[in-house]
Amino acid sequence: MTRDEFRAAVEDILGIPHGHLKDSDSRDTIESWSSVADVQMLAYLSSETGIDPDAEMMEAETFGDLIQVLDQRAAFSG
Repeated sequence: MTRDEFRAAVEDILGIPHGHLKDSDSRDTIESWSSVADVQMLAYLSSETGIDPDAEMMEAETFGDLIQVLDQRAAFSG
């Protein structure tokens, strides 16, 4: 999975148009970003990358923070 594919999947989970999710977006800026959305994102990550969710992922405050954590774990291809 690439970063762009993950971004598109998160946009689908959040119900926002593709291309609208910014690295600075968070639960505070996107109304549909709830704890249920968090679970869906982490389940998607686990199924696509095999990386088990942990506290560091859950503590990411923005989408960009989550991307940084995933980059550190080499979660993305290409």
